[in-house]
Amino acid sequence: MARSDDIFTDVPGTVYLVDESRTLRDAAHAGKQDILLIPQPSNSLADPLNWSRLKKYWSLFLISAYACVYSFGENNWGASWTLISDDTGVSLTNMNGGSALNYLLLGFFNIIWIPTGMKFGRKIVYILSLILLMAGSIWGGFYHGTVQYYIMLAVQGIGTAAYQALIQLTIFDMFFTHERGRMVAIYIFFQQLGSILGLILGGYISDGIGWRWSSLIEAIACPQGVMIILFIFTFDDTMFPRSRFTDPMHGRLSRSSDADKEFKLETEGEDKQDSVVRGMNSNSVGDGEDMPPRTYRQQIAIVHYFADDQTTWFQYFRRPFYLFAFPNIVLAGIQFAFGCTAGIVSFNTISEIMTEKPYNWSAGSTGLLFLAALIGNFLGMGVGSLSDWVVLVLARRNKGYKEPEMRLWVYIFPFIFGAVGYFTYGWAATNGDHWMAIAVALCCLIAQQVSITSLATAYAMECFDGISGELVVVLAICSSLINFAISFSVQPFIDTTNYGWTFTCFGLLVVLSVLAGIPMIIWGKDWRRKCKTRYEQFLAETGRNAHPSAL
Repeated sequence: MARSDDIFTDVPGTVYLVDESRTLRDAAHAGKQDILLIPQPSNSLADPLNWSRLKKYWSLFLISAYACVYSFGENNWGASWTLISDDTGVSLTNMNGGSALNYLLLGFFNIIWIPTGMKFGRKIVYILSLILLMAGSIWGGFYHGTVQYYIMLAVQGIGTAAYQALIQLTIFDMFFTHERGRMVAIYIFFQQLGSILGLILGGYISDGIGWRWSSLIEAIACPQGVMIILFIFTFDDTMFPRSRFTDPMHGRLSRSSDADKEFKLETEGEDKQDSVVRGMNSNSVGDGEDMPPRTYRQQIAIVHYFADDQTTWFQYFRRPFYLFAFPNIVLAGIQFAFGCTAGIVSFNTISEIMTEKPYNWSAGSTGLLFLAALIGNFLGMGVGSLSDWVVLVLARRNKGYKEPEMRLWVYIFPFIFGAVGYFTYGWAATNGDHWMAIAVALCCLIAQQVSITSLATAYAMECFDGISGELVVVLAICSSLINFAISFSVQPFIDTTNYGWTFTCFGLLVVLSVLAGIPMIIWGKDWRRKCKTRYEQFLAETGRNAHPSAL
């Protein structure tokens, strides 16, 4: 057997991932591979980690489609931005100001959504947020003037906020460490796909039946209404009382009293999952009870609540604010925020650039330019998937131990994408270069956004995965604060200087945020070690295990 020190370390986020010696025979592995399943699944079939692949992938599809619908709604006016300004009497500055308010609420309202999702289930938040978004979209088809515009975007921002944080939490409920980079990248791919489709189709809707119909079609004709129905009748809530199946003192792999301190693993019967999981973990049952899968009637219930969850809603509410003292999380939040900048600045400027001299394109043709962004979307998703492979390779070289910082070596790709994208986009627009230059820049911008946001999210949640619900709020708030400022300032910056200098400035901020990965690689583990005491205090409040990675 492996030594206990070979499994657990005193550093949050450092786990034994690759069992090359195959000595941990009673631990759950990924099929016939040497990859340990982190976290170890419980013995309950109700555990989302034990769901069939079909059920997991359907849930992933639903939440990814949810992100796609939201991004479509956020961006379907992009190609018609200047036309909307003229029709409604809202200046471009106020248009961008309304977008800034939307981005601010996009992150900050998660201090309400995430505690609700942690206490009453993910499903109720998905449904309520969709209803709010639908109401805002219908209003978007009729509003007039600056005041209505701001209020309408505030309603949409509250509804849209959940997709900035809840989806990542749902993914981490269902998938293991060695899968999460790929799964987060898939979700962000769909998110960006919604943005691209919104810009393309929104432009043609504007050229055809009018820009107001783009919001009405989205709300009434199909996507949002259909998503509400699908979530009610086909989505099984991923919230699971994992602490109920773990004895905090003795319910996990533990040190023996032998002189050589070998691990003793207690197995709890045969496999209960398909071929993906071999063996059930030793700590799957704390008090001997089993929890059967929900019946269909229980699945379609909108609220899911566990009476033994002693954490109050207010505790879930306040805890994210303390996490701003965790440098790993804050730096990942800054990188996540500047990653989101690419979509925002391109959305706010593409219509102004392409519908005026020297291009003079129609709104529909302007939207088509974002087909280049679709290529960047695939590139970014590929980088996110590549990071999982890099982590496994480096863990094998590190005697099986995985450090979250191993994922950061892949930052070289978003660094290149960001540098090329921002500088090319700005100066090509300023000089009136061939439209292909702007297309290439858009491709790089979106590749940078998808890759860095998926990598930063996976890194932060792997550092302190026991508080992943609270942690995603920090990422969303960082994104809101930074992109509120950028969205509000982009038009005055352009008016004062030009596109070239504006995007050079934003590009420098973006690449500097990516370069922060260097000190994270060097000192990230030390920071995690220093945050251990506070982290374990958070876990103690909820009765969660101090080593959630080994549950």
